[in-house]
Amino acid sequence: MMTRFKIGRLALLSGCAFAGIIVPAHAQTAATATTEPQSAGDAAAPSTRDIIVTGTRVVRDGYNQPTPVTVAPTTELEKATPTNLADAINKLPQFANSVSPQSNSQLQGNSGEHGNLLNLRGVGPTRALILLDGIRVPPTTFRGAVDVNTIPQLLIQRVDVVTGGASAVYGSDAVSGAVNFVLDKKFEGVKGVAQRGVSTRGDLGNYRIGIAGGLSFAGDRGHILASVERFHSDGIKRSARIYGDDAYAAVGSVPGSTAAPGREANPFIFLPNLRFTTNDYNNGIILTSTVPSLTNNIFLPGGAVRPIQRGTATGTPGTNVGGDGLYIPGFNQLIAPLTTTQGFGRLAYDLTDGLTAHVQGSYSRSVTSYDTQAQSVLGFRFFSGNAFLNPAVQAQMGPNDSFTVFRFIGEQGPIPTREATNAYLINGGLEWNLGGWNVTADYTHGKSVTKFAQTQVEIPKLAAALDAVRGPNNSIVCRVTLTNPGLYPGCTPLNVFGAGTPTTADLQTVLGVSRYRAMNTTDDFVLSARGDLFELPAGPVTVAIGGQYRKQKLDLTSNSDPAVPVDFTGLRGIPANRMTRFNNTNVGSAFGKLNVKEVFAEAQVPVFKGQPFAEELSLNGAFRLTDYSTSGSVKTWKVGAVYKPIQDVMFRVTRSRDIRAPSLFELFAGVQTAPVNFNDPHTGQPGSIRQFSGGNPDLDPETGDTFAAGVVLSPSFLPGFDVSVDYYDLKIKGAIATQGLNDVVNECETSNGTSPTCALIERPLPFSDRSAANYPISVSLITQNISFLRTSGLDITMSYRTKLGDGELTLRAFANYLDRYKTQTNSIAPVIDYAGHGVNSQTGYAYPKFRGTLSANYTNGGLTLFVQESMIGKVTIGNLKNDPTSFYAVPAIKPVFYTDATASYKFDVRGEPELFVTATNLFDRKPPLVAAAAAPGLLYPTLFTLYNVAGRTLTAGVRFKF
Repeated sequence: MMTRFKIGRLALLSGCAFAGIIVPAHAQTAATATTEPQSAGDAAAPSTRDIIVTGTRVVRDGYNQPTPVTVAPTTELEKATPTNLADAINKLPQFANSVSPQSNSQLQGNSGEHGNLLNLRGVGPTRALILLDGIRVPPTTFRGAVDVNTIPQLLIQRVDVVTGGASAVYGSDAVSGAVNFVLDKKFEGVKGVAQRGVSTRGDLGNYRIGIAGGLSFAGDRGHILASVERFHSDGIKRSARIYGDDAYAAVGSVPGSTAAPGREANPFIFLPNLRFTTNDYNNGIILTSTVPSLTNNIFLPGGAVRPIQRGTATGTPGTNVGGDGLYIPGFNQLIAPLTTTQGFGRLAYDLTDGLTAHVQGSYSRSVTSYDTQAQSVLGFRFFSGNAFLNPAVQAQMGPNDSFTVFRFIGEQGPIPTREATNAYLINGGLEWNLGGWNVTADYTHGKSVTKFAQTQVEIPKLAAALDAVRGPNNSIVCRVTLTNPGLYPGCTPLNVFGAGTPTTADLQTVLGVSRYRAMNTTDDFVLSARGDLFELPAGPVTVAIGGQYRKQKLDLTSNSDPAVPVDFTGLRGIPANRMTRFNNTNVGSAFGKLNVKEVFAEAQVPVFKGQPFAEELSLNGAFRLTDYSTSGSVKTWKVGAVYKPIQDVMFRVTRSRDIRAPSLFELFAGVQTAPVNFNDPHTGQPGSIRQFSGGNPDLDPETGDTFAAGVVLSPSFLPGFDVSVDYYDLKIKGAIATQGLNDVVNECETSNGTSPTCALIERPLPFSDRSAANYPISVSLITQNISFLRTSGLDITMSYRTKLGDGELTLRAFANYLDRYKTQTNSIAPVIDYAGHGVNSQTGYAYPKFRGTLSANYTNGGLTLFVQESMIGKVTIGNLKNDPTSFYAVPAIKPVFYTDATASYKFDVRGEPELFVTATNLFDRKPPLVAAAAAPGLLYPTLFTLYNVAGRTLTAGVRFKF
């Protein structure tokens, strides 16, 4: 029997960097677990009779499961990142391109993906299953992802990360694995935390407070738990950090080139102080006019005009260095403010010696706010006779002349946005011990409600106010009040000609609040039984069988549904790509529901035990049959084996078939639309394009095939040392995806107008016309089972624990080597390998081939010193094989290192108060410069899902326990 990996020691040998010497976790007997004394770090470890082994429903003393599981105790996670668990988990190398308040590039509310969304293996947040103590957490975003900010944290004992497919065990969505937040259900006493943090630049102020308690009663037959906690972060503006207000963008390097930016003959470079010459921030540019002398003029304060100053040309037409034009200043959020509040309660009671009942519930509220680009007037047409026209301008116009204006109203500041998510989770169940069989019945009800509000221009109001004329008494009035009286009561004429206009009061008259409310509801019933079927010479054959029924519903309502026609009666001058209610965010309504019926089984078969060169050989298999009301039946399965020739060496292997069913939003979403800044390679023109997307009720579940094999070494001649190496290979077929805007346009362009994707692009003129007048009006993006994805690599973990003087030293390392990350967006598109590459964009990516962490923890009495070094390997910007649009003439980013450190002291008095101070990014490493091929300043110029943008931050506080 394997005695080295004991449950108590499991917690000790797990760390924030690689989360445990054991991948996977192991279940041991109680006697074995107590053969070594626990240290303070193990005090919260569960007893072995209550151990939850994530990744399997078969718990068998003394045997190991083949699926790798990374185990991260919260006490260790907090040492490197004390703010919240999600930020700490994202430092584990298995996670890539996760969404968080500091890494979200989305500037529109349509994305629906804000908060902390974990992205395991970088294949997407919806492909990793999020669990709370083994219970499926319902989606909190309308796109089907889970914001883990909504999970109560103070009573979380550890976080288990299953780094392999687990659909046969847990059901849909566990394609890349599962993340299980495991509760300390036996906690007794009272504990709490109070801390404050700030960056060394004086911003990013944050605090966390919380208290939790546990109590046994009725002679230990009952146990009650409760916690309440709150976290807040002020966030920071982009202008508060390097590059944030420098108007960076990626532009073509060859001025005057006939090749599109990003092609081999005109590769991208990064430049500051750039301007879009087809738009302007505070003045306004006349881009087109029926009067040639007014075209390409810029307004001055007071409404006079002069020719625009072009600045120095770059290889991107319409984007110059200096001169007049548009850039996005740094008043947008770099890290969004965030406030989370969580409450949790649980009651368990042994009704008899073999029957236990429990009920638990949690409530959480997560509020984030952020500022986006300023209100704008983009492409509206102004007509001769407009009452605000400067006399010199009017003098150049005949009675039928007109012109279009592009202007951001930067003087009025950014657009404010607020999102709030309230999540509820109630679970109740029974657990019977029937003659050696463990039978459980669970019911879970979950509901989350997300409310979004963004103050922005309403297009009909704006169009009415911009069309200002002289009334009968020579007063300035809205033209529509004369032509269609009563349609727009209270319409206030709006002057946007030149800096200093409009007034705040006048602008308020054309603003409204774009709102949506998304409610996700889940009801889940699970009945399972676990026990021994019969004995073999090596031990009993253990099985788990069960059934599950789940109902899910999405109800998304919106006051800006693009499918609802907008009445533009009496209005004129509205550009074709602005025919919506709101200027920026227009979210379509969606309603859908489904039910899922499942049966499952899992078996653990011991073949050899305690034999020469066969210390252990065991087989594991799982099968699940799932029937979706929307798409029919699918089968998932897993087979695996563990082989230990000797006590010091363990080999493991698994093969699994997994699925992800389409989310309700992917199935039933209404039309979504938003304006997107876009450099059109066809016309060589920058501008703003209307992007449409929607659901597809004909989607099928996507399938994933995972192969994993590894070895764990625990040499008896070197006590305290452990190392594991695991290879993984994940293939996803029929992946549900929506081709990105750039992908659609570039694919059409590469095919010279022959690709089917060209039909998704609406242009005013035929494809053969490459003039500026053929800039696209809109692009429709369709959600389909079109993609292929394959990723593979190595996970390597090492740990060494030893005595050092009067204390104890633990060294841990975790590394991930990414061998490939290949995708194909559709059947005729090329296969592209992103491993080792990164690009900054609104749908950017960053996949370094190597990521690793090394940590050291020294404890001596009440003193604890902890330091962690994180390494992000070399990243090549763009330059992807098989992608002719991604050429960059910039050097690769060299490896980047970050240091986190914590010092703490626990006093040996009542309450065990522990004072601590933590520094993250101790040496204040600035983020590497990586600009985006977008409007200057639109996106912060780095790979924000990969690199630290906050700089050095300090956190000090106290933890206590009675």
